[in-house]
Amino acid sequence: MTQLAKLALAVSTGTPIDTVLAELHANIGSLMDGHLADYIPELAKADPRHFGIVIATAEGGIHAIGDCEIPFTIQSISKAFVYGLALEDHGTDHVLSKVGVEPSGDAFNSIVFDERSKRPFNPMVNAGAIATTALIKGDGGLDRLGRVMSMFERFTGRPVAVDHKVFLSEKATGHRNRAIGHLELNFGMIDHRVEEHLDLYFQQCSLLVTCRDLAVMAATLANGGVNPLTGQRAIAPDYVKNVISVMNSCGMYDYSGEWAYRIGLPAKSGVGGGIIAVLPGRLGIGVFSPLLDERGNSSRGIKVCEDLSQRFGLNVFDTRPSRISPVRRQYDGLLVGSKRLRNEKERDVLAREGGRIVVFEVQGEMTFTSVEHVIRQVAAIPDGVGYVILDFRRVSDIDEPAAALLATLLLQQGERGRQMRLAHLWSGMDNYTRLQAAGVSDQAFIGDIDQALEWAEQCILADGAIEIEGELPLTEIDLIRGMSGDDLNALEQTLERLEFPAGSVIFREGDRAEQLFLLASGTVSVHVGVSAKRTKRLATLSPGVAFGEMALLDGSPRSAEVRADTAIVAFALDIERLKILAGERPTVERALLLNLGRTLSQRVRKANDEIRTWE
Repeated sequence: MTQLAKLALAVSTGTPIDTVLAELHANIGSLMDGHLADYIPELAKADPRHFGIVIATAEGGIHAIGDCEIPFTIQSISKAFVYGLALEDHGTDHVLSKVGVEPSGDAFNSIVFDERSKRPFNPMVNAGAIATTALIKGDGGLDRLGRVMSMFERFTGRPVAVDHKVFLSEKATGHRNRAIGHLELNFGMIDHRVEEHLDLYFQQCSLLVTCRDLAVMAATLANGGVNPLTGQRAIAPDYVKNVISVMNSCGMYDYSGEWAYRIGLPAKSGVGGGIIAVLPGRLGIGVFSPLLDERGNSSRGIKVCEDLSQRFGLNVFDTRPSRISPVRRQYDGLLVGSKRLRNEKERDVLAREGGRIVVFEVQGEMTFTSVEHVIRQVAAIPDGVGYVILDFRRVSDIDEPAAALLATLLLQQGERGRQMRLAHLWSGMDNYTRLQAAGVSDQAFIGDIDQALEWAEQCILADGAIEIEGELPLTEIDLIRGMSGDDLNALEQTLERLEFPAGSVIFREGDRAEQLFLLASGTVSVHVGVSAKRTKRLATLSPGVAFGEMALLDGSPRSAEVRADTAIVAFALDIERLKILAGERPTVERALLLNLGRTLSQRVRKANDEIRTWE
């Protein structure tokens, strides 16, 4: 297939990313700059036209173009992964005592050591890689090779094999590497099994991979060491950052500094023509083109990575701050309240004291920087605020450092006498588990934002000693307020006192609307069906509030279901009996309608305030 045909296919059938890759492949593939690695005879036989690009995401997505399934030898790219295996075998301190992590600024095959520490400069140059390979555990050469191959199989997700022709070619011509090995033996950097170590080093460099394999390996590092295609852990999570950091500083040899400056992705190259690049937490890039520049890096590979980094903004050193604030919105309890419908006394208290409740809607990924912003916002709250709610509805992830900071924030606010609750976090969610592991108590998790607001309001009402014991007098029920004594006496004759146990259904959606109810004690909730098996709570009602009152206006079937949350006492007013009473005493019906209009007006104003806050 011609380059133009490949581009046309990508444009017509692929994603926008595939289109970009096809465009890159077509443009850069025509360049024939560079040379083959002819110092290893078998590598000199590579086809200079081979060229593949693959992006693998940490979620397991694959975008590929070109020669992505052509096998070639991994060469020096193996160094980063074998370094990870050495870390698993011995731990960071021991490996650091044998191999440094400082950039050397020299070519990959330089015979230079850190004379002060008597160790190679880093594991990415040949001297450091040989010393790293010497650390791999195992009972003899075959067993050690098996462990190395098993490690690579975890990264690639498939079996790998040694290209024996390349291995023998490297072994026959690797005099410089052999000299490095014996110098390291002389200085006590490796043990006496020099030939075994060198054979293992030549074999790891001769493992066959594809461009797709490289991208998956890079994506595995980006995914914290878990292969995104197989779900298998390839490297212990504690050592992923060590591997990535040494790739970032040393992975491109004496081009590492300019690579970081221009491209800004931890990377590793090999003289077989491969390059891997890692965007931590996001994706991995694999490029294969055997034409090398003067430093031994793939010429086309460098151009591809530079273009992708600039086009997609992948540079990890990009210091542009996020345009999305971690705090999406801040409001208090005066502007937005819970869905609970309250009596006049409660409304008066909350109208005065609602400012003691503050809500922060947080969003995005909670990392150190975003949580630091939230902490500063909470610290700026006036002293009079006693209740703080963090709404996590739009938070995608909370990392462990952020979870620890949030746990400390809750503790410190509690010491100041301020209570905090975390909304929209439920048991079983990763974020819930991470916060719980960081020390956040179960009490701090409260359900959704409405439940959190209702909790804070109840705390304020308790502070103000607004507690109703027994039944509320009829004169304090909103729908009856202002009614004359004679009208009230006449109305009382038509009311039926009813008691309902907790959990009972007072009426259902679709029932005939024959009564309205005046709640004298307990609480009820209004629910509407959203599916065949699920309902959603619309409101909770306090004593003194009427429900089912729309029957007074149109008599239409019930539009929602009302349930008793606690044992309740309610007075039922039969609509037909009210009509008879209204004929005798029109002022009764007039007072009821006036109070109903006033109640509906209050609810509309509250809804308008909330809409203005959210907009």
